[in-house]
Amino acid sequence: MSTISDQLATPQLAELARKTGLILRPLNSSAVNDLFAKIEEYDPTERSQTFDHLKQALNETRASLGAEPVYSE
Repeated sequence: MSTISDQLATPQLAELARKTGLILRPLNSSAVNDLFAKIEEYDPTERSQTFDHLKQALNETRASLGAEPVYSE
């Protein structure tokens, strides 16, 4: 039986999942379409605030692993 890490496209993603405890799943177009449809149900201001928070969290996670930030302000 394969694990999610075995299914990931790159060893780097598998390592990120191991280091951070994030659950990384393979994506397909149906999953992405469902995600965007769900996101559209929420208030635009709330979406913007959530995205800002997620950008900051991603940059902090990358910094803790010694990687460059993805987003710059």
